[in-house]
Parts: sequence; C-alpha cells; structure tokens
Amino acid sequence: MRRFTCFFPVLAALFVAALASSGCYKQGDFEPPAIVEESLVLGTVGGVTSLPADGVSRLRVVAQLNPRADLNKRTVIFSTSAGTLVGGAPAVLAGGREVVADATGQATIELVSAQQVGPAVVIASVKEVPGLSRSLAIGFTAADVNGVIRFVASPSSAPADGASRTVFTVEVSSALPLGTQVAFATSGGLFAPENAATAMRSIDGSFRATVELVSPSAIGTGIVSATANQVTRQAQISFVRALPDRILVSTGGKVTAQAGLADPVTVTASFQRDIGKVTPGTSAIFSATDSSGREIGLFRDASTVNESGSAAATFLAGTTTYRGPVTIAVSAQGGTVRGTATIEIVD
Repeated sequence: MRRFTCFFPVLAALFVAALASSGCYKQGDFEPPAIVEESLVLGTVGGVTSLPADGVSRLRVVAQLNPRADLNKRTVIFSTSAGTLVGGAPAVLAGGREVVADATGQATIELVSAQQVGPAVVIASVKEVPGLSRSLAIGFTAADVNGVIRFVASPSSAPADGASRTVFTVEVSSALPLGTQVAFATSGGLFAPENAATAMRSIDGSFRATVELVSPSAIGTGIVSATANQVTRQAQISFVRALPDRILVSTGGKVTAQAGLADPVTVTASFQRDIGKVTPGTSAIFSATDSSGREIGLFRDASTVNESGSAAATFLAGTTTYRGPVTIAVSAQGGTVRGTATIEIVD
C-alpha cells in the first residue's frame, strides 16, 4: 500500500513536465489580464483659453486618452456651444465631430472662433465609454477687425472727371483660405469693369484683393466698403474738382471789335483734360487786357463749364480811347492753366 501511494506524486510530476515540454501550458495563460484604466484629459495647445471673436482665429483642442486604451474605446466626440469645430468626421450628435485617438492616445480638433464676444464650452467624450467626458471653457474676446481685413491702399481723393480710376486694395487674415471672396461696395463712382456699385474679388496668394473705382463727374464724397468673413472695413474718398490740362479759346473768327457796347464778341472756351472731363459746373473766369496789361472792356452772360466741357461769354470793349490788340484770357476756378485769344479794338 505504501508503494502505491508514492506512485501518484511521481505520475503527476511526469504529466506536468510533459505538458510543459509540448508547449500546451504557459503560466501566464492562467493569470487574469491587467485592467487598463479609462481616463480622459481635455486641454489646448499652449494652454490657451481665449480667442478673438473674429470668426477666423483657430485654437487646437487636444483630448488625451490612456495610450493603452482598448482599440475599440478610442473614439472621441467633440462638441462646442459656440464657434465651429474643424476636423474629424461628423458625429451623430448635431454639430459634433468624431476623432479617433492616435497611438499616443491623443485626439485633436480645431476650434474656429465665433464672431460674437462671449463664452464657449467645448466637450469631449469617449464614444464607447458612457459617462466619460470632460469640458473646457473658452472665451471669445473683442477682436481687432484689422486682423481680419484692412485697407492697404485707399487714396483719399480723386478728380471728379467721370473717368479716372482709383485703386483700392485690402489684405485679409492669412487664416482665411485662398480664394476667399471679398465683397466691395461704393456710395460714389462705379467699379470697373462691372460698371456697378458692387463687385466681388477673390484674394490672391498674398491674401489681397483689389478693385478699381471710376470717378463720378460730380464733386462729393464716397464710402468704399470691403467685406470678408462677415467683417467689414470702410475707406472714404473725396471726389474733387477736375481741372483742365489745357484751355482752347475761340472768338468764332471775329478778330476786331469797335469801342462801345454795340459790337459784341462771343468768346468760347473748351476746357480739356488728358483723362475724363472737367467737372461740370466749374466756373470759367474771363478777362481782357490791353497791350500794357491793363484790364479793358467787360464780359456778360458768362456761363460755367457744361457737360461737354465748354463755357462762353460775350466781350464788349466798352467806352475807351484805347485802340489796339486785346488779349482775352480764360481760366478755370481753382486752376492755374489758361487759354488766350487776341482781337483788336478799332474805330
């Protein structure tokens, strides 16, 4: 009986050894798996918690999971109460975005600021782990609109000649995508080539957009506005009197005039510009001098410059003992250019 009892321990040992040698048995196979802690931390790159409320600025939000989290528990759903989330894929939650964490356990998304000052709450939750979520408060602060769009070329004045072109250029934030549309509008003049008070332009590779404004023919003030990403900037331009580059004076072929008031001379002046026309309504200044430079005679029925760029007046020698050449000169209100014609006073 004693020999039989001793046989079983030996047999058991041989059986275990056989299992081990065949590879069917591993001690770790019978150890319980390690429990991976489910964790979630929400923050931003650089710890920034505010953005200008310009509708352009962006902030990268980072959700950190345990890097050892199960592969089927690594989807983070982001949502925000204000602003716009960019990145990931649409989530079932309206406005939410899904991002799968990378090998380090990080899931990132970008928050684009709203255009209204106020708070926003960003929430991150693990899709596959109900109840595991974190929130982060972000503040949208008053923005410098020049950071979104600003005029870099906006002349303060232009001649009211109906033809001159003035260039206006704006520069927008580099955060806006290339091809962003800028809407221009003006209260004075018209944009070319549209020949309209509104125009659309796409920003170029330098984040700029340019329009040409054709001057009106009337003196006044215009406001040019430019809008991008719902932010508007304005520039003012004054349309000033367009003066002549030259003045041609004619007496209609009449070269003499008798002293007195009975022999009128019709004087016509043509006010000309290299670009456009002299502003209609500009006063024409008529004068006459004798050979000594003294004023002589008088003008009546003088007109202002009309739409065709002409003005006229009637010259009368008046009562005078002077006989000889008279220089008739015509200039424009506020200008330095003048034109002349010559007649002779005779008996």
